[in-house]
Amino acid sequence: MMTRCLRVGLPTLLMAILSGCAGGMQPMSLIGLGQRDEVKDVTGPCGERYSADVGLRIDMIRQQMEDGRSRSALAHLEESGFDYAETTLMKGDALRDAGRRDESDAVYETLATGCLAADAYQGMARNAVARGDRHEALLLMQEARGARPTDADIRNDLGYLLLLEGQHRRAREELLTALELGGAGRRAASNLVLLMMQEGRVVEAERLARRYDLDDELLVRLRRLATDERAREHG
Repeated sequence: MMTRCLRVGLPTLLMAILSGCAGGMQPMSLIGLGQRDEVKDVTGPCGERYSADVGLRIDMIRQQMEDGRSRSALAHLEESGFDYAETTLMKGDALRDAGRRDESDAVYETLATGCLAADAYQGMARNAVARGDRHEALLLMQEARGARPTDADIRNDLGYLLLLEGQHRRAREELLTALELGGAGRRAASNLVLLMMQEGRVVEAERLARRYDLDDELLVRLRRLATDERAREHG
């Protein structure tokens, strides 16, 4: 549901890694090309079929969300009256991005038993993080992983939450899985570097950072965060 850039400070870092990233749903695919390569219809991530015109409109709304225009996207979703699982998830994401988290959760809950359950749980987990309820976020992200275990973004988000809870062994497993699955490479690598630095494995952490081309500025931030976290643990 929990992926954009890392900033200084643990609370800010948490929201950066579990922030308003687009959901893990796959984009719709065009099918039924005619003799002139004209798109006849579209299939959504849950097998919904709709016209090319509807597909183009959904793409336009998605682009608005990617551009950070969540309120505009909401207005267009309301105007369209679309009732597809894909657009319902978009509404939940847009409400979350607009800070309307209770409304967002209510929308996500309608998807929690369908084909986009993983995205819905991830979205609710990210809302829980924003409220400061990391325990609830962890439970919800575990539900997301159970619904779609091959989603690298979800495994990364879960790994980071486990890291925050001090569960390093479990966090490492989730982050390594995210790296192997692909799609969350730099973020998962950043989290794994942070974990290694917290454990004092600085040489290994720096080696991993070079492998994934993490820039020096990010490495300095991660090193500072690791130092601050160790100080809190021993303070």
